[in-house]
Amino acid sequence: MRYLDPQIETLPRAELDKLQELRLLAMLQYVYDGNGLIREVWDAAGVKPSDIKSLADYRAKAPFIDKDMIRDYRDRNDDPCGGLRIADYRDIPHVGFTSGTTGDPTPVPNGKGSATEPEILREFWQIGARGGDYVTYMMFTFRGGINRTSFLNEAGFTPILSPHDPAMLPQMIEAIETYRPTILYMLSTPMMIGLEKFFETSDKDPREVFKSVKGGVFGGEPMSPRFQKLAKDWGIEIFDYTSLGDVTGAMECRAHNGFHAWEDLALVENLDPDGNPVPDGEMGELVVTALSDPWAPLVRFRTADLVKFDRSPCSCGRTHLRFWTLGRAGDQTFINGTAVLPRDIQAIVEQFPETKAALFQIIRPQARMDLLRLRVGYDGLTDSQEALAARIASKVTQVLGVPSDIELVPAEELLKLGPPQKIPRVTKS
Repeated sequence: MRYLDPQIETLPRAELDKLQELRLLAMLQYVYDGNGLIREVWDAAGVKPSDIKSLADYRAKAPFIDKDMIRDYRDRNDDPCGGLRIADYRDIPHVGFTSGTTGDPTPVPNGKGSATEPEILREFWQIGARGGDYVTYMMFTFRGGINRTSFLNEAGFTPILSPHDPAMLPQMIEAIETYRPTILYMLSTPMMIGLEKFFETSDKDPREVFKSVKGGVFGGEPMSPRFQKLAKDWGIEIFDYTSLGDVTGAMECRAHNGFHAWEDLALVENLDPDGNPVPDGEMGELVVTALSDPWAPLVRFRTADLVKFDRSPCSCGRTHLRFWTLGRAGDQTFINGTAVLPRDIQAIVEQFPETKAALFQIIRPQARMDLLRLRVGYDGLTDSQEALAARIASKVTQVLGVPSDIELVPAEELLKLGPPQKIPRVTKS
């Protein structure tokens, strides 16, 4: 069977809209009554759940929230969940955390049946995993966390658990050779760096090690072109994975043509800075509302993720919209009027043997500057630091047309700056 849940995954657009409206209207009063932040924001806007009778009403009237508002509520009310928690703590079996790369990590109460569970199971199925298979589970953040894997067992999978730590890769390689999993979940830039170093010093053949793997899931940030080629050389088909506004996750299908947003689990919008809808194919901000979260639902949450949408059916047969991540609104840096995003830097930095891991940070005290300042991690030198910095700066000017100043630091020092799966790509100092 092609789909885990064929009825939902191929639901026609009109029926998807009806399902979303039904779930949205059923939850709004519950959320308003129990969610302190939402009640505060809606009262300030003069909006009540009874004012919302359709998706159109919601899009026209519902106010927005963002991470700063969640943190502000948290600090004012000494509430670690920022006013989002509805369920009693005694009824919350698990609290996960966001990555914290844009600020301090945000607690995410969740439990059995959370939106992440059907999302992951649908994705594992389309990659090719079936009941009785082993899957690696090297989780870092988002809603699942490493402690709650019972949903995988209930679906017939046996998870091979490991911390998301490159130091554990020799043990994980041994487990892969022993149990022959069909899924590698979750890979990241630090894990790819660790795997590359492992195979450089080992007599093991990567294709033999990964011969049972039908797909590797890569998350945390977009996979660099060099790592994509490396994974292909190892015989691993990579499926990029991203967060859908901390409501659930989203992943590519085998068409590798955008992330699928599961619209039965989340209402997603693509809006301009004034809150107006952006046409498909154009860049806007991802705004997400949870449709299946009784613990701490996000309602009209402005993610600051820049995306573009496509609502046409995918060649894989799924009807849920696809989206592409283009960066974060707060990550845009303007150098003499030229917009620069981290993804622009990644393709440049990885061209040099000493910096092929593409570990870097944009040092940005303010959004508009005359000089692009980069902190770049290196591993080994073929000449002096000054010469390497000059080569990188020259390439930046050649490709982006902006002047730059390059600060070189050992790669292992940069890896210490972030959560396990990535480093902050933009920093003030």
